[in-house]
Formats: sequence, C-alpha cells, structure tokens
Amino acid sequence: MTENPTVLRRWITPTIPVRFARELTDRLPLAPEILRRIHRRAGIDPRLLEADGPRIAPLAYRRLQRLAVGAAGDEFLGHLARPVPPGMTAELLRLMAHLPSTGHAIDAAGRMIRVFDGALPWRIDQADGPAGPVRLQLTPRTAAQGDALLMPHLILLGLIHVIGWLAGEAPPLRRVMLPERFAALAAESTFLFGRPVEHGATPGGLEFAPGSFALPVTARPDRAGAFTRRLVELMTAPTAPAGTEAALRHLLAATRPFAGLSETVAARALGMSRATLARRLASSGMSFRGIRDELRRDLACSLLRRTELSLADIADRLDFSEPSAFQRAFRQWTGQPPARWRRLNR
Repeated sequence: MTENPTVLRRWITPTIPVRFARELTDRLPLAPEILRRIHRRAGIDPRLLEADGPRIAPLAYRRLQRLAVGAAGDEFLGHLARPVPPGMTAELLRLMAHLPSTGHAIDAAGRMIRVFDGALPWRIDQADGPAGPVRLQLTPRTAAQGDALLMPHLILLGLIHVIGWLAGEAPPLRRVMLPERFAALAAESTFLFGRPVEHGATPGGLEFAPGSFALPVTARPDRAGAFTRRLVELMTAPTAPAGTEAALRHLLAATRPFAGLSETVAARALGMSRATLARRLASSGMSFRGIRDELRRDLACSLLRRTELSLADIADRLDFSEPSAFQRAFRQWTGQPPARWRRLNR
C-alpha cells in the first residue's frame, strides 16, 4: 500500500511523556488501588509511571484525564485548595463569552480560581502603558503549586487557547517564560508552545503584543461545552512549528522509506548546508536526529494502534534494517515492547 504523504502526515499523532500522566494523578486524594485501576482503564501500565523516558498515546492520556476528574470530582486534579466540580470550566467559559473583551474574560477566570484557591492564579502587568506589551505572570499560592511541572504548562496553554477561542483568532504571543527547572523539558515546551521558551527565575508567564487583552469577544456561549471537551486535546497537541523545523518535518514525512534521509541529504533538499540546518534547529532546542526519531516513534505508535501491520512491516516502513532494531528503538521510546504497547492502546 502506498500512502499519499499528506495523508500519512496526519497519522503522525505525537505521543506524550509519561511524566505528564504521572503528575496528572499525583495530587489526587485517592487510594492507591483506585489510582492503579484508573491507570489500567486508561491503558497505561502503572509501572511506566516510575520512569521519565516512556511515552504514551494521546488517547490514553485523555482517557486518564477524564477518569481522574470523574473519580476525584475535581477538574483541577488536586492543585487548588478546594475541588473544582466537574462542569465548572464549561460554565465559566459561557460566562466569559458574554463579556466584552479578552481582558475582562481573563479577569473573570482569575476570580473564579480565587474562589477555589483563596488567591489569584496570575498577575497582569502593563508597565509600559496601554501601548506596551501585556505580561501575565503566574503567582503560585503554595510551594507545591510552584514546584509542579504539568500545571504551569496547562494553565498557560489553556489561557492561549481560551483567548484564541474567545477572540476567534490566535492571540499575538511574543514570549513564553518558564522556571529554570523546566530547562530539562525544553523540547517538550517548544513542542507544546510552538516556539523556543525562555527559562529563568520567573514562576512562569506569557507576554502578548499590545492590545491583546482589548480584543472583542466573538465566541458564542452555546459553544462553550464543545470547546471545553476539546481543551484537553488542544493542550496536549503540538503548536505547529514554523520555518526550518516545519520544512524538515514535512520533508521527512514525505520521504520513502519514512524519514529515510541523512542529515546531509535533507539539508541539501532544503537548500542549505548541514551546518546551517544544525544551527537553525539548535536555536529552537531541536536536532535532526531528535526530529527524525520523534516522527518515527509517533508514526510507529499510530500504525500499531490503527492497523494490523506486522512488526516487520512497520520496521520496514520506518527504515529499520531489521525488526529487532525497531523493537529495541521502540522500547527506548516508550518503555514497552511494541506488541505490549499495541495491546494496551488498541
């Protein structure tokens, strides 16, 4: 079977680091046996949660999120002082859709969180006046909130997507700032935000172009429920890369065997030297080998989940010399052999 490259690219569903799944349930006041049952129902082997290297399918992560919220009765999964009842996010979005501007809506969201946590979750700063950039900085109430890895990603990504939904267009984002401890996750952050992320002493924040919080709200309140159901997917999907990285991903995805180009040949096809390609990718915290492995890993997961292809056929499509080489690589990528991963994620 020969696939159209454009169709095949749509099959490449990015996988999710298991550390995100681990933190998703870390703060829930649930008995260990209930947590194990939730992970098994989501299709995640609880033993994988003890390491940082494995990857899981997005479907398993989203299933885990739904099960965890249902079991704990808390849409914020134990990160606030009081549980946020299921359905509260959709109700809040309906309210926000009635407000005149994105700034008013973000203020309303902050006040809602304060009801459940006793403190505002972020501070908005326009130090240079209305004509200057808008900066939003997280203000964690407790040390546990400040140490969390997943929550800052989800709050900041959630704000970006909510503003885009409210205004009907993506907000003009200029900078993404995360604490220094996130530097080890630079590739994941770049993947999620679609741009290099700055690391420093900040608790985490965003900088938008001037006027971003004065955008009129155009969203319809009756669409809030549908958008809420999409939020988990949006916050775990990649923001489309731009420039050299996007061009390389498209080139590798269109190659047969899949991603079967050397760095030198790929650079030549993109009209640049190998050194120039490496330098441009490095400026975004990426590398040729890293991107090539990501594409092969995620297509392998998709083929295992969605087809009946044998391991030998999948290895051949991904340009591995033999099935055993593919199986070794897949175990490094996900922490599981491909046959077991397929059973858990079908």
